Parts: sequence; structure tokens; C-alpha cells
Amino acid sequence: MFSKKINQQELIELKKRAELINSYKLVVGGLEIQKDLYLRSILPKYGCDMNKNYSVDFESGRISEVKLEK
Repeated sequence: MFSKKINQQELIELKKRAELINSYKLVVGGLEIQKDLYLRSILPKYGCDMNKNYSVDFESGRISEVKLEK
């Protein structure tokens, strides 16, 4: 079994990078929630059933229903 201990300075650097990654994940998650909320607020305008999931093609603007696999 391989087992070594990383030096303290490198460990601190790794922890800082991991914290930075986690903070960006929180920001991205918040932005995704905002995008989804906005999309759900405009879907009724296009006659979409709010009980279904949709995706938007950002190139063409086409709204497509997302089929969930069972």
C-alpha cells in the first residue's frame, strides 16, 4: 500500500485551490438556478406545459421537450 505525507506548504496550496473550486461551483449553481427560473417564467408565453422539462437551443432559439429516461 502506497502512503506518503505531502509537505505543509503544498497541502495549504491544494486546500486553497479546492476552496476556490468549491466557491466557483456555488456561483455556477446559483447562475444555473437563475437561468432555470427565468426559463420557467417565460415558458407559458410559448404554450409549454409547466409539468414537463424543456431545453433551449441557444443557436436557433428552439424549445424542445426533454424526455426523462425510466
